[in-house]
Amino acid sequence: MSPSPPTHRLLGAALVVYSVLLGIALLAPTSGTQSGMASWVVDLGTWIGFAPETASQARAEFLCNVAILAPVSALGSLVWPSTTWRDWTAYAFVIAVGVEACQGLLLPGRTASQVDIVANTLGGLVGAVVVLAARKGREELDRRARLDEH
Repeated sequence: MSPSPPTHRLLGAALVVYSVLLGIALLAPTSGTQSGMASWVVDLGTWIGFAPETASQARAEFLCNVAILAPVSALGSLVWPSTTWRDWTAYAFVIAVGVEACQGLLLPGRTASQVDIVANTLGGLVGAVVVLAARKGREELDRRARLDEH
C-alpha cells in the first residue's frame, strides 16, 4: 500500500532533509559530533548496566554508524515502495564506500574505515527491514480485520 500524496511528499521531504544533514555531518572536516554521540552511547550503556568492557567506544561508534543510515533506507522504502531490502542494502553499501573514500582521500582530519562501511551497510538493511516488517504486520492486521467482517 502506497502512502497518500501529501504523506508521500512529506516522507520525500524528510528523506531529502535527513540526507542533506547526514551528508554535512559525514563530510565535515572533523568527526567531533559523531565521537561525542558515541561517548553518550557508552555512558548510556554503562548507566543501563552493561560492563565497561561491553559498553566500549568502538562498539558505540559501530552502533551509531548503524543507526545513522537506517532512517535513509526506512524513509526511502516508504517513498519508493517497490524497492526491496536487498536494494537498500546495496545502496547503503555504495553510499558508505563513497563516504569513506571521500573521508580518506579528501578530508585530512578524517580517516576511512572498513568497519564503518560494514556498520552503514547494516544500517541500510535494518531500516528497510523495519519498514518491511511493519508492512507485513499491517497486511496481517488488515487480513484479520477482513476475516472478522465475514
